Amino acid sequence: MQRNYDICFHPISKMKSISKRLTLRIMMVVLATMAVIASVVYFTVGKYMEDEAMQRFQIVVMREYREIQRRLSDVYVANINSLHEIERDIDDPDKLFDHLERVVRLNPRIVSCGLLFVPDYFPEKGHCFVPFATRDAADVVSVMRIDSVYHDYFDDDWFVDRIESDSADWVDPYFEEPLLTNNISPRLLSTHAIPVHNREGRPVAVLCADLSLEDLRNDMLQNVQQANTTFGKNRERQPYSCVIDRNGRYIIHPDKERMLKDTLDENITFEGRYGAISAVIDGVPSRIHYRNVRYAEWYVMMVVPEAVIQHNGRMLNIIILAVMLLGLAAICLFCSQQIRKVTSPLHSFARSAEEVAQGNFNAPLPYIKHNDEIRMLRDSFGNMQQSLSRYIEELKTTTAQKSSIESELSIARNLQKSMVPGIFPDREGLDMYASMTPAREVGGDLYDFVLRDNCLYFCIGDVAGKGVPAALVMTTFCGAFRLLADVESDPARIISRINDKMARYSRLSIFVTFFAGVLDLSTGHLRYCNAGHKAPLVDGNPLPVHSNLPIGAMPDWEFKAQETDLAPGSTLFLYTDGLDEAEDAQHQMFGKKRIMEVMQTASKEPRMLIEHMTQAVADFVGDTEQSDDLTMLCLSLNKA
Repeated sequence: MQRNYDICFHPISKMKSISKRLTLRIMMVVLATMAVIASVVYFTVGKYMEDEAMQRFQIVVMREYREIQRRLSDVYVANINSLHEIERDIDDPDKLFDHLERVVRLNPRIVSCGLLFVPDYFPEKGHCFVPFATRDAADVVSVMRIDSVYHDYFDDDWFVDRIESDSADWVDPYFEEPLLTNNISPRLLSTHAIPVHNREGRPVAVLCADLSLEDLRNDMLQNVQQANTTFGKNRERQPYSCVIDRNGRYIIHPDKERMLKDTLDENITFEGRYGAISAVIDGVPSRIHYRNVRYAEWYVMMVVPEAVIQHNGRMLNIIILAVMLLGLAAICLFCSQQIRKVTSPLHSFARSAEEVAQGNFNAPLPYIKHNDEIRMLRDSFGNMQQSLSRYIEELKTTTAQKSSIESELSIARNLQKSMVPGIFPDREGLDMYASMTPAREVGGDLYDFVLRDNCLYFCIGDVAGKGVPAALVMTTFCGAFRLLADVESDPARIISRINDKMARYSRLSIFVTFFAGVLDLSTGHLRYCNAGHKAPLVDGNPLPVHSNLPIGAMPDWEFKAQETDLAPGSTLFLYTDGLDEAEDAQHQMFGKKRIMEVMQTASKEPRMLIEHMTQAVADFVGDTEQSDDLTMLCLSLNKA
C-alpha cells in the first residue's frame, strides 16, 4: 500500500529562524568539542613525532647495516677471489708472500691478510709457518712471518672448525697483537677465514683476511650525531649505535672500554632478523632498533632513550595547541557569520526512501523546490526506483533461466556418470576401481573397460578443454572404445581407428590424450598404446611409453603398441593431468613426486589407493577451486 505525504514549505523568514538556532547549536558543539580536539591533537602529534623519530633512527640503522654488509662483502669477495691463485702456488711458500701482499694492496678494506698452515706442512720452514701481509697507519704494506706470535693457533676452536668443516666463516672480532704492526694502538679486527686446499683437495691452511672496525665505529658515531635533533649534553638523553656479535658481546660501542668486554643484557631478546623492542639499557628506558648482519651473524643496534623520542613531540605539541586555541576562536566566529541556508524538508524524503528500501519502488518522493544538491539527490533516487523495478523483473527472468540451465546440467552430469562404468569386475585374480571428478558440472575426462575372452580392455583419456563441449566428445569416445574393443584385440589398432575417424570427419580442432591397454588376466601380459597421455605407474614406477600424438592431431598417424608383463600383486595406476597439475592457493602443483609418495604409503588395494590419493589432493589444494577434471583408474593382479 502506498502512502502519500503532504509537503509544505515554510516562509523564508521562518527558515532564517531555523538557521539561527542551527548556528547556535553548531557553535555550542564546536566549543564543547574543543577540549576533545585538543586531547586528540596532543596524543596524535606526540605519536606522530615518536614515529618520525623512530623512522629517522631506523634509517640510521639501515644505513649502518648496509655499510657493514658492504664492507664484509668486500672482504669476503676479495678473500674468495684470491683463493684460486693461492691454491695454485700452495706448494711454493715464497710465492705466497707475493699473493698476500697483493691482496692487501688491492683491497683497501683489508688491513692484513695471513695464511695459517697446519703443523709441519713445510718441514723446511719449521713446525709452524704463517706468512703475513699488513697495512700500517701510513698505508704501507709489508710482508713477514708471524710464527712467533701465532705459534699456538693449532688448537684454537676457530682454526680447528675451519679445517674439519672445510667451510668459510667469520671469526669473532678481536684486538690484534701489538707485535704484528707499527700501529700506536692495537686495531679492532674482524677476520674472514676460508680453508685452503693442496693439490689433492685436502685443507692444509686457513686464509685469513682482516677487516678493521675502527673506521666503521667512527662512521657510526657520525651518523648518530647527524640524526639526533634533540638538545642538551646529558649523556642519558643521547642516542648511540653499537654492534654485538653472535655471543652478545659489544664489538662496536661509543665507550671503547666496553668493547669485547661487556655483553648485552641476556634478558633482551630479538624477534626476527630486524625490528624494534623496548628495554632498559644501563638503567635508562630505551627503544632499540636492530638488524641482523647475515654474513657474520652480528646485530647492529640503535639505542634511543625514550626521552629523546618524546622530546620533539612535546615541544611541537605546545606550539600546536597554542595555535589551535586561536584557530578555534576564528573558526567559531567564521561559522556564525557564514551559516545562512535553511535545511530542506529531509524528513519526508527520508520516509519515502525508507519505503523504497522496504520494496515499494513506486513510493512517492517529496517535491524539492530549490535546484540544489538535494534536488539532484531526489532525481537520482527517482532514477534508482525505475532501475530497481527493471532490475527486479530482469532478475526474475534470469533466475528462471538459470534454474532451467542448472536442471539441464544436472541431467547432463547424471548422463555422463552413467556413460562410464560404476560397477567393477568381481573376478578372481583382478581387483579394479576408478573415479572421475569433473571440474564443472560436466567434464572431458573418461575411463572405460570391457571384459572379453579372459582379457581386460581398458582405457583412460582427457579431452582438451572442460565443460559441455568436452563432455560431448567424451561420450563419443566411450561409445567408440566399447564398439572397437568387441572387434579389435590390438590397442594400437583401436586408437588408430578412433584417430582416423576423428581427424578426418571432425570440423573442430579437438585433441584427446588417450591410453588403451589389453591385459591377459591369465598370464598378466599387458599390451598397451599411448596417445600423448601421462605415463601410468606400475608399483609407483613410470611405465615406459611412446609419447605419440594425441588423438585428432593428425590422420593416418602410426600408433605403436608396447608390451610388458605384470607380476602377481602388481598395481597399475592411471590418471589424468587433473591429479599432478592440481594447484594450491600459492599455485604450486601436486606433482608426480607427491603421487609416488602416496603410492608408497597407501594401501595397494585399488579402491583404498584412489580414495587415499583423492584425500591427499584435497588436503593439498585446501579451499582452492578445482581447475581441471580429475580421473583415476587403478587395477591390481592379486597373488595366487
